[in-house]
Amino acid sequence: MFRALCRPATAAFSQAARPMVRPMAPIATRSFAAAVGKKPKMEDGTLEGRYATALFMASGSKLDKVYQDMVGLRTMMEESKDFKLLIVTPGVDPETKVKTLEAVCVKSGADGSVVNFLKVLVENKRVNMLARVVDLFEVFYRAEKGLVLCKVTSASPLSDSQKAQVKKAMEARAEKGSQMIMEYNTNASIMGGLVVKMGDAVFDNSVATRLERIQAQLLQPVD
Repeated sequence: MFRALCRPATAAFSQAARPMVRPMAPIATRSFAAAVGKKPKMEDGTLEGRYATALFMASGSKLDKVYQDMVGLRTMMEESKDFKLLIVTPGVDPETKVKTLEAVCVKSGADGSVVNFLKVLVENKRVNMLARVVDLFEVFYRAEKGLVLCKVTSASPLSDSQKAQVKKAMEARAEKGSQMIMEYNTNASIMGGLVVKMGDAVFDNSVATRLERIQAQLLQPVD
């Protein structure tokens, strides 16, 4: 939906930006006046993390809506070359960026706090960090909602029954009350077995890793 909504706005941006890319005009720099809301359960001390934290605290009861809007912007960056160009090109003047972002947000029905946040990123010359800010905001959101991403890699596609078994096994390892977000991928190079990444933990039971361990043991000098 975001992609379709952004076409008129990014088309206008393309027409305006390609003939001339002028230096950024000086504009007033402001900070994001985040409401004194709840802090995320996880912390990230990077600059992107501080911006994501400010938005999280300003979201309040609209956290779900703000999350959907931010993920929509990330998807648009992935699918629209013009929109990504708008975000990452430092030479595009701030007014063009703000007007295009406002147009996109209005058509998509984005929450006002998201619009204001984007303006602050532009004014502080940090809008090029948007994708990373969204990633961190998603981490904060999932932690708040008890959502745990579990990435499962196998050598060949798993059956529905096998997927159910893996999910059940990982639910037993997760914190009580957590809701699993299962993501399944294939990678023939692991040869067999599974590699499961749940949060920061990695469970590697692949054939390739086991062979590497055996090889390492065989190469050790004999006393």
